Amino acid sequence: MDRNTVLWTLVLFFGASLMFATIRDATRDEGIGLALAAQLAAGILLVTVIVLLFRRWR
Repeated sequence: MDRNTVLWTLVLFFGASLMFATIRDATRDEGIGLALAAQLAAGILLVTVIVLLFRRWR
């Protein structure tokens, strides 16, 4: 495994952790359904952006 791949994996992991924590904090007073829906939407958006970037990069 390439060192660059490992570093990008760590960046994405910690970035996604911060994103989900921010969403959880922002929806603390709302219902659990809204928090999960927001996190699901953000996760789908994140995966879509990553896929599009890697397709253009290669």
